[in-house]
Parts: sequence; C-alpha cells; structure tokens
Amino acid sequence: MNFGRPAWAVTAVVACSSAAAPRLVAQVKAAVDLGVSNVHYDGFLPSTAAAVSPSFRWASPRTLVVANGSYLRFASGNRSLQANMSGSLFSAPLGRWTGELSALAGASQYRDFTGFSHALLTGRLHLDGVANGAWIGGTGGTTSFVNAQRPVAALLAGLWRRQFTAIWMVNASYSRVGDSAYTDVEGATRAARGHFTFDGSLGARVWSRGGGHGVYGEASGSYAVAPWIALVLAGGRYPTDPTRGSVAGRYVTLSLRLTTLPSRASTPPLTLPRPVVHHSAPDSEDPPAVSAELRDDGGFVIHAAARTVEIEGDFTDWQPLTLSQRDLAAWTLPMALAAGTYRFSIRIDGGEWFVPAGVTRVPDDFGSGMVGLLTVP
Repeated sequence: MNFGRPAWAVTAVVACSSAAAPRLVAQVKAAVDLGVSNVHYDGFLPSTAAAVSPSFRWASPRTLVVANGSYLRFASGNRSLQANMSGSLFSAPLGRWTGELSALAGASQYRDFTGFSHALLTGRLHLDGVANGAWIGGTGGTTSFVNAQRPVAALLAGLWRRQFTAIWMVNASYSRVGDSAYTDVEGATRAARGHFTFDGSLGARVWSRGGGHGVYGEASGSYAVAPWIALVLAGGRYPTDPTRGSVAGRYVTLSLRLTTLPSRASTPPLTLPRPVVHHSAPDSEDPPAVSAELRDDGGFVIHAAARTVEIEGDFTDWQPLTLSQRDLAAWTLPMALAAGTYRFSIRIDGGEWFVPAGVTRVPDDFGSGMVGLLTVP
C-alpha cells in the first residue's frame, strides 16, 4: 500500500474452482505499513507525512474480503483518514467461466471539514485458463461529498497472463460520476525473485470530461528482511478519482511492512502416505496425468511423468523449489508442512506455472492469476 496516495481497496480479478479440498479452511493475511511519505497534490505545495496503513485479506474458495486504510499526519499538523472494505462472492464455475459479485464501501476525511464516501456494486464474468484469462463487467453505485450525492456507473474489461515468473495485466474502463466521464487504459505487472518483489503500473486517461487528462504510473519494490518484515520503496503519479474524491498527485514513500505468515515445519516426513486429492481431468489444459498426494505427516507428493517438477508457494516464499524424485513418476517435497492452509502452483519440465485440475483455485495476491489451495489438517 502506498502511503502518499489514497489507500483504495481494489476488487480482485479472480475465479474459483468447483472442486473443494477436504476440511477446507479460509486463509487470512494481515499487514501494517509504517512509513514516511512526500506528497505533492496538483495545485498544492509538497508536504511530508508520517503514515500508518493496515490491511487485511480473508480468502476462501468462493469468498474474498479485503479491508484497508491509512492515517497520514502531515508536517503542517493536518491529518488524513481513509478506510475501505470490499467483499466478493464467486459462482461455481461453468467450464472455464466464473461469475463474481462484489460490493465496495469506503470513506475519507481530510482535517475536520472535508469528507467523501462511496458505495459500489460490481458484477464480473471471468474466463480463466492455466496461464491467462480475461474478464468483463460493470459497476454501479453512489458517491457523496458531505450531503451532495452523485451516481456512479462504469464498464470495464481486461486480460491477464502469467509469463516469465511474472503476472501481466491490461485493462480498460469507462466511468461516469455525475456530470464527469472519463476513459482509462492501464497495464500492470508483478514479479518476485528471491527476497525482492516488484509491482508496477502504467496508465493513461485517454478521454475525459471533467476528470482530467494525462499519463500516470506507479512502482513499488519490497525486500523481505525476514519472513514477517520487509522494506518497501514506492512512488509515482496517480490520476484524479471523482468517485473517491482524490486529487491527482505525486508521491514517494519509504516504509516498513509487518505481516502475518502461516505456520511452517521442516521435519522430514516419516509416516506412510495416504492419497487424498486431485487428479487431472482428461479435458484439462494442464499437462496430462498430474496428481497430488497429501500425507498424514504433512508431506506432499506430485505424481507426474516428467524430467523435472518444481513447486512454489507461500511455504517457499514463492521461490521455485525442485522436488526430489522418489521414482519415475513421483516427486516429493523435501519438507513437511505444519497444519494450516497454503497456496501453491507447480511447473513441469520448465513449462508454465499451473494449478493441477481438481485442486481448489484461489486468487493470488495480485488478484489476476490463480494459485492452488492446499489444506493440511
């Protein structure tokens, strides 16, 4: 989250698998950013602010709840408060198609006299593949400044793809807020390597009536100092948003991010395996004859006729880990997993990352790709 700009919740671009793992539980992730930001709103002098930005994410196979906020204390003594919460429900998939209905509500206040609030309802239809997908949808709702309310309506569409260990996304939207109207075209990417994670976006307001024009873009890099702490440097320019009452501006932020992590274990598996889930369907887009096996002791085995099998997940800090070959078609994770819920994807013979068919799929942190959900009882 960027301290220097409004901390808007974003409705994720997601879809979910119809198959559910036994004893499935939700995954919870919480974080708080503590930092210093230099902000330059258009038409105003630059200002330095101290900021606290908490965030919360709760995900289950067909439900996603995201909440975030920020508190900025400027050098002048003025303060800014923002809070947002969104919830999404997903239909059972019909082939590769999934429906989504989401609600978003938020409010912001600057000093003691300027306040905005908004409530939006969005419907989306997703077309999901192993390494790429698309969506189309619409938004309706209302935004208010003090007691003055204005209707909000928008149309949106986008594409995403996983390639070169990164996620790439392109989207376009047409929005009407009261008498204002504008069209935005944006691209974004997320990539991770080692302890470093990069997020970047570039967009343009290509047409506008009362919403401003111009090119905007943002970049954020985080370095994990420890599993639960990271340094974050972010900056860029963002456009005017009539829905949420934000003025276009530029910012640079340096912050410390504290986050929660699932439990982990490194004890080698010792007990006998038990097969539990997940065999690829004959019409799956995934490589053929791929299945997964969860062991009572937390061990994890991938069955695939392959030269190499790699796995990445929150238990590997999303770094590729080559599995150990047990026999010609069985590959084992060289660690046991403690009880809990984990996300993962696999790669066969250096191909695309994917989730085996039959494994429950949930949104990744970027909200564009999908990862598998693994529950260790």
